[in-house]
Amino acid sequence: MLKFYPDHVPARVPRVLGDMLVTLWIVAWALCGFAVYQIVEGLQAVADGITGTGRTLDAWIQSFRNAVPRGIPGISSFLTGVADGLQKNSGDQLIGFGGQARDTIDHMAVAFGLITAIPPILIVGGTYLFLRWRDAREMGAALAFVSAAERSGRLEQARAVLAYRAVAQLRFTELMKASQDPIGDLAAHHYDGLATAMLKRAGLESFRLYDRGSERLSEAAAAAAAEVGETSQQEDGDRGQAQRQVRRLGPGDKGH
Repeated sequence: MLKFYPDHVPARVPRVLGDMLVTLWIVAWALCGFAVYQIVEGLQAVADGITGTGRTLDAWIQSFRNAVPRGIPGISSFLTGVADGLQKNSGDQLIGFGGQARDTIDHMAVAFGLITAIPPILIVGGTYLFLRWRDAREMGAALAFVSAAERSGRLEQARAVLAYRAVAQLRFTELMKASQDPIGDLAAHHYDGLATAMLKRAGLESFRLYDRGSERLSEAAAAAAAEVGETSQQEDGDRGQAQRQVRRLGPGDKGH
């Protein structure tokens, strides 16, 4: 069971602020990595220039090939061979170099973007997420402990366990704030203050240590008692009014 935020509202504020700051940190570094990626991708203009130069040369060579006269023995084949050699060793090579440069720039852009963004995100974000997970697991375990005690009807025993843990684990300043005499409270079985301090440290409020069903039963019993009291008062009032009417009638009226 995981519980990410404490019951006590002031204790939630540092965690909410921490979550927001770490989220902003991750987003900021992700944007930095994307900016680096775009900057490196800007070098694609060089690759496009190389490719464009090769295509221009190929176009010129093709124009030269089209201008070669046909049907002249020796000369036509020689000039066509020269055009093919120029295309192979100049235009086509430049187009190939441009394609390779484009792929290399793509890989470099991704690599530099990831190198920029991932380390700070992992160092800060990963550490914070681990700490938040451990904190949420601890609060969830405390909540599971109290819930199990509530289901089994052993809340008093749960308060005793928490009180002993408070004496063993709380700092002395926290311990003395919870109780002026911790050892005396344990000996007298006064567990409420120490158990409340231990629960507060675990991120839970003290109301979880008390049987809310008993409180509701007590409220219902109090309401029933109040209703019975009101009925009795009404009956007493009616009886008193009847007696006053009899007195006003007097002895003479009784004869009639």
